Amino acid sequence: MKKQMIVITTFATLLMSAWSAQAQQAGLSDYYLAPVEAQIQANNLASSKAGAVAGTWLTQSGSLEVQISNCGQALCGKVSKVNDAANMSNMSAMGSTAAPVSAIPVLGKTIMEGFTPGKADTWSGKIFNRADGQTYACQMRMLSPTELEVTAYKDKPENGRTQVWTRVSNTVTAQK
Repeated sequence: MKKQMIVITTFATLLMSAWSAQAQQAGLSDYYLAPVEAQIQANNLASSKAGAVAGTWLTQSGSLEVQISNCGQALCGKVSKVNDAANMSNMSAMGSTAAPVSAIPVLGKTIMEGFTPGKADTWSGKIFNRADGQTYACQMRMLSPTELEVTAYKDKPENGRTQVWTRVSNTVTAQK
């Protein structure tokens, strides 16, 4: 299904580009072409932004590696490696009554989902916090090619908790 969506999206972009070129040759004004050009630019921007974020990232605590890739028309993140299941030093400080970390299956779990482009080079979606078993709203943005800022929050990003994740690799695989 995902491959079909990629093919359809690519075909639509190519079709819009071809139509735009023919319309310009036919003398249609930019007024009629603006929506087509805007959609082409939006598709290209979303694709390039996704490429920048896609890859494997090490969480700030070093306990997990998360593979971020395209999942349909959004980005998601799946745990690809567990480095230290007991390394959750802030669990008790948060007053968590959730199950112990070791009781929460995490390898292969999708912990990030629905990330779509937002304002100011951010992506917005949801993230699962295995320390308390809750899912939070989340924003992420690239700080550099090797650093990703991830902010989980309940009401506003300003009131959330921020981590800086470090890129492990650029290898990307399609996720289900």
